[in-house]
Amino acid sequence: MSGFNLIIKPDEDDPEAAEVYVDGTISGKKYRFILDTGSAKTYVQFDDYTSTFGCIQKHKSSGAFAESNDDLIKVPYIQLGPILKKNFMLARLPENSLNTRNLIGMDLLKDFCFQFLFNENRVSVDNSEGIQISDSLHELFLGKKFHPYINIQFGKLKATAVWDTGAGITVVDIDFINKFPSFFQEIGKSIGTDSTGVKMETPMFTMGTTIIVNNEFPPHKVAGVDLSYLNSTTEVPMDLILGYSTLSKANWLFDFPNKKWAILKMLNANSEEVNSEI
Repeated sequence: MSGFNLIIKPDEDDPEAAEVYVDGTISGKKYRFILDTGSAKTYVQFDDYTSTFGCIQKHKSSGAFAESNDDLIKVPYIQLGPILKKNFMLARLPENSLNTRNLIGMDLLKDFCFQFLFNENRVSVDNSEGIQISDSLHELFLGKKFHPYINIQFGKLKATAVWDTGAGITVVDIDFINKFPSFFQEIGKSIGTDSTGVKMETPMFTMGTTIIVNNEFPPHKVAGVDLSYLNSTTEVPMDLILGYSTLSKANWLFDFPNKKWAILKMLNANSEEVNSEI
C-alpha cells in the first residue's frame, strides 16, 4: 500500500489541536509541508533555492484574517510519497512573509484517492475500488478551487463544512454560533493564526455532539471566527472549517477525482494510540 506518513505537531496549549505535516521534495530537495486540503494552491517559502525561479505571475490568496500576494513559479518537479508532478506551478511566499510554512494544497492532491488513517499517522494513495468501508460512499462536492465540502448535522440542523487538514482546530463561523447558541458553550479565548500568518485573538467554545453521515462526533473544542470575508471569496459559503480536532476522531476516504468520500472508521481517543513527532 503506497502512501506517506503524517507528522503530527500537537499544539502546546491545546492537546486536541495539532498541525499535520508531511515530508516531500522539490526537484530532489527536501521540504516539510503542512498537508492542507483547505488550500487551493501549494506554497513554498522564499529561500536560497526557490528564489532562483522567476515569477511567472502574481497570485492573491485569502486567509480567515487577511490576504496575501504571492509569486507563481514553476519547479522541475515536486514529489510527495508516490505522487510526482513535473513542471509544477506553485506559489512562493514573499521574502519577508509572516507565514513561513510550506503547504501542500489541492492543486497537487485533487487527482488522487486517499485514505487518511489518523490512527496510524499515515495516508495511503489508492484506487477506491476494493477498499473495505463500513458505510457507503457519498457524493463529494468540490468547489471551483477543489476545496472539499461535506455536511455536518447539529440535531436536525444541517451545516456546510470544508474538510481541512491544514486547520489545527475546527473553526465555526461566529455568525452561525450566534444564530444557534444552544450548540455551543463559550470557554475562553485563544490566539489563532490563519494561512497568511496573521494572528488574532478568537473566542473558544465547546461544540456539542454532531453527526456526520450517521457517525456521532463527541463534544469538543472549536474556535469561533468571523468567516464573512473568507466566504465572500468563495462560491459556496461555509459554516465550519473542520480541522484536526474533528478529523482525528475518524479515518476517512476521499476519492477526489471521482468525487466520493466516506468515513472508514470512528476512532476511540481512549483506546487508539496517537503518535506524534516533529
